[in-house]
Amino acid sequence: MTEYFAHTTDGGKETWQPLITHLKSVADLASERATVFGAEGFGYWAGLMHDIGKFSGAFQRYLETSKGRVDHSTAGAQLIRRLWRERGGKNEEIFSTLLSYVIAGHHGGLPDGGSTSADLGSLLARLGKPDIPSFDAWQGEVELSEIPQFPKLKCNKKTAAFTLSFFVRMIYSCLTDADFLDTEAFCDGEKAAHRGQWPNIETLADTLKVSIEEMLKEAKETPVNKARLEILGHCRDAAPQKPGVFSLTVPTGGGKTLSSLSFALEHARTHGLRRIIYVIPYTSIIEQNADVFRKALGDDAVLEHHCNYVHPDEEKAGGDEYRDSYEAKRFRMATENWEATLVVTTAVQFFESLFANRSSRCRKLHSIAGSVVILDEAQMLPLPLLQPSVMALRELTNNYGATLVLCTATQPALEKFGALTCGFPEGVIREIIPLDRKEPIFSVFARTKVMNLGTLSDAELSEKIQAERQVLCIVNTRNHARQVFDAMGKGDGHYHLSARMYPAHRRAVLKKIRERLDNNLSCRVVSTSLIECGVDVDFPTVFRAVAGLDSIAQAAGRCNREGRLELGSVYVFKPETGMPKRAPGFQRRAEVYGMVAEEHDDLFSPEAVASFFTKLYQFEELDQKNIMELLIDANKGTAFPTSFPFCEINTLYRFIENDMVSVIVEGDETARHLVSQLEYADEISGILRKLQAYTVQVYKTELDKLFEGGVVPVRGQFYIARQGIGYRDDVGLCSDDPTYWQAGSGIF
Repeated sequence: MTEYFAHTTDGGKETWQPLITHLKSVADLASERATVFGAEGFGYWAGLMHDIGKFSGAFQRYLETSKGRVDHSTAGAQLIRRLWRERGGKNEEIFSTLLSYVIAGHHGGLPDGGSTSADLGSLLARLGKPDIPSFDAWQGEVELSEIPQFPKLKCNKKTAAFTLSFFVRMIYSCLTDADFLDTEAFCDGEKAAHRGQWPNIETLADTLKVSIEEMLKEAKETPVNKARLEILGHCRDAAPQKPGVFSLTVPTGGGKTLSSLSFALEHARTHGLRRIIYVIPYTSIIEQNADVFRKALGDDAVLEHHCNYVHPDEEKAGGDEYRDSYEAKRFRMATENWEATLVVTTAVQFFESLFANRSSRCRKLHSIAGSVVILDEAQMLPLPLLQPSVMALRELTNNYGATLVLCTATQPALEKFGALTCGFPEGVIREIIPLDRKEPIFSVFARTKVMNLGTLSDAELSEKIQAERQVLCIVNTRNHARQVFDAMGKGDGHYHLSARMYPAHRRAVLKKIRERLDNNLSCRVVSTSLIECGVDVDFPTVFRAVAGLDSIAQAAGRCNREGRLELGSVYVFKPETGMPKRAPGFQRRAEVYGMVAEEHDDLFSPEAVASFFTKLYQFEELDQKNIMELLIDANKGTAFPTSFPFCEINTLYRFIENDMVSVIVEGDETARHLVSQLEYADEISGILRKLQAYTVQVYKTELDKLFEGGVVPVRGQFYIARQGIGYRDDVGLCSDDPTYWQAGSGIF
């Protein structure tokens, strides 16, 4: 009898993995993952069929010789449609096609549906592909279960294509994760042993309670702390409510980080949910919040997933992944599928994964089902992608058992209204803070007075800044920040913050700023908006270039944060140079802010904020890439939607337009050592993770200037500012200022 194998080893065939063993294991694992959203049968069939093409003689010869390539995934995509039809499966044309996408794409990524069989690479082309190597031997080894029942998805005709395409990605996630895990267990058992062992929800909930009680013992009995305690109480009281969509509208400084986590853990404990996923817009806030969580829950409780994170044990290994500790490997591997109980990640990572088509991004999606998702600073969702983004959140809560918490001081108006046609139905979003307590709580945190200064030149603004002893000025662009800082002149306690400074430099500057504030020393800071969201600083005076109401509210959150003054001063001004030319949305947001300011005395009240977002949505294109229409158009003239442009949507859905490249700055001895390793090491992923702390993003159009100045390519793809060339120790990388393009000028 001929034996068929899935994977080989360096030994004889007796050590190879039998194909039927792999298929059954992947089917079981995929089914287990899909059970959370009632699609265990679909998961099982996807696992059983994904490698059915390996029963061909051509593929078995490939395993023996490693010569040539054999398409083994098209076979399962074709077979499952035939089996569905032969076995009387319901709605064969729809449901079998959904699984065909998953199986056909389990290596190369989910394909576009295609309009004709001539569309190369499309599912239609794959399903019509002739001359597939015979794999009939499967019939003697694979026992089929009954055709699976489709889960009861909430769906309407207008958004059916979105709902079904979302389901495909979730099953794809179950299959690809199961396939990776079984293959890893067979091929690299030592690596597989590093997985798991995360504290459970019950343990984390109890630990957090104890930690908060200890914090409360040390807290002074001030009005602000009393209000924070009340907010915590409301979060705990709301936890038993049934899963769904919640808003947590808390003023800046109200302690929403631990209060929202308290709600999430108690809610998950009550309803048997599996994990907490904390989604944050900026890495700077992630680092700050993750540190708060680790202090409360322990170092081994938090999976921090973003490009700048390096596990402490990786630092000790000096960039060599093979010398990383057990803990470092466990953390890094958990980022692949989010198996941890508490995941802290970026909005970019979270949302772009929901619209991706590659296994590397989609593999973790099934872990979101049956979880609590906290969307911190929810107002930061990019308006050009708001429609599909909100629709994805609706899918998670409608069909995948997730609870969503919209957490912010400036709550966006995400209910279905006007231009936001895919918003949440009225009454679905439940506010955690009782309506009659909102105004009293917000009044405690009304620590600032907002005043309008009109139009100011940089010289006038600089003069006003220097008249203050401790002051923060926030402007809308990096160039403007540098111009104002330069106009202010060198001085003790003068600081600049922008994304042209690499992260390690920004962290060092923020540390100095906090030290000067804590010691009541003079401190004058000019920054871009990166300081607004979640950065814990407290200035008596803040200047803010005119922007949207949400931005001005965030700026005000850096003023009199701890209530040491009766009222802090927030001055809003219009730059003489006008609004940013590259981003017309700035102008619209500023104009809508002006409208709301005329209508509301309390600019930061929930009513004023709701008015701001409702008005803003009328002027913005909320699905600029036409993702929702693209799905509808692909299925025009058909009774049921089965054509999905997965590849195209993956390309279109981008939080940040990818017209920037990274420049690595040799800013200190650590960076220089890492760059020297980068040049010659065989394994560089660990080195690159560490170098994220020394990386600055620049526009592609700036590269020529950078090359002229001395930036050099390494390994043909990494750009290095040798010895910190072109880097000012006060404002960062200066691609447009030749004064600083001299060897060694940027070392500090």
